[in-house]
Amino acid sequence: MMSGEGRDGLQRIFDRARALSDKPDADVHIVELLGVYVKFESQNGIAWFHFGDALRNVGRLEEAEEALLKAVDLAPKTSRFAVYARIGMLMAKRGSPSEAEKWYRVATSEAGCPGWMWCLRGANLLRTQAYRLAKSCLETALISEDVVKEEVYLNLALMERAQRHYEEARDHLNDALAIDPNYDDAKRLLQSLVDIEKTIEIAARVTEELTRTQSRN
Repeated sequence: MMSGEGRDGLQRIFDRARALSDKPDADVHIVELLGVYVKFESQNGIAWFHFGDALRNVGRLEEAEEALLKAVDLAPKTSRFAVYARIGMLMAKRGSPSEAEKWYRVATSEAGCPGWMWCLRGANLLRTQAYRLAKSCLETALISEDVVKEEVYLNLALMERAQRHYEEARDHLNDALAIDPNYDDAKRLLQSLVDIEKTIEIAARVTEELTRTQSRN
C-alpha cells in the first residue's frame, strides 16, 4: 500500500506536469514527470493523455501511440475528442494522412468538437487530395467561434491553388490578410500567385504553336 507521503509526491508530479502542459518547450519535462507517475497511477486517463502528447512532441512515436490508446480507454468522455485528435496528429507525423483521417473523423464526430479540430482535419485531407471533403471540413471550421479563422482561409487557399482555382485562392488569402495583415504564410502564398495568368497565357501559346506545328506534319 502506498504511503500518504508517496501519494502526495505523485500528486505534486501530476500537478506540475499539468501546469507545464500550457507552456512551450516543456515536453521533455512532462515526459520525465509522467513517466514516473503512470507507473504508480496507471488508471489516470488524463495523465496518459498528457504523457502521450508529450512523447509525440519529442518524437517517441511508438510509445506515444501506446500511451494515447490507453488514454482513449481511460480519459473522461468530454476529453475523448482531444485524445483522438492527438492520435491523428501522431499518424500525420508518421506520414500517414489516411490513417490520420480515421482518427480525425472520430474526433469530429464527438459532441462539442471545437472548430480547430475541423480545420486540422480539413488540412490533413488536402494531403490526400480529398478536396470536396476538405472543403466541407474547412467551411465547418469557418463558422465556428473557437478557431483561428485566418488559418482556415489559408487552407482554403491552398486547396483552391492545388486545383488551379487561382482567383478563388486569392480571395481566401485576402480574407486572411484582412484579419491579420502580418500573416506571413498568407503573404508568401499570395506572392506565389503574382502574374500566374500571364504564365498560363505563355504556356497556352506554346501549346497552341506546338499543336499547330504537329498538325502540319
